[in-house]
Amino acid sequence: MMDYRENHVRGRDGRLVEVEAVWIAEAERFDGAMVVASARGATMEEAWATLRDDIECSRVRTLSRVRLLER
Repeated sequence: MMDYRENHVRGRDGRLVEVEAVWIAEAERFDGAMVVASARGATMEEAWATLRDDIECSRVRTLSRVRLLER
């Protein structure tokens, strides 16, 4: 998944000083346990590259509370 948001940086008087682009890339895998990785970047390419690096280096989170529904 890829998501985009903007962080608005304001001065003490409340005026908008800067808009920071933030791209968030997320991936998940289920192979008996839910494994999630997430990364941020100023560009879409930077976020994906960081996510791929995190996955290759095993910087992921394992979620232990996943409930499977029977069909």
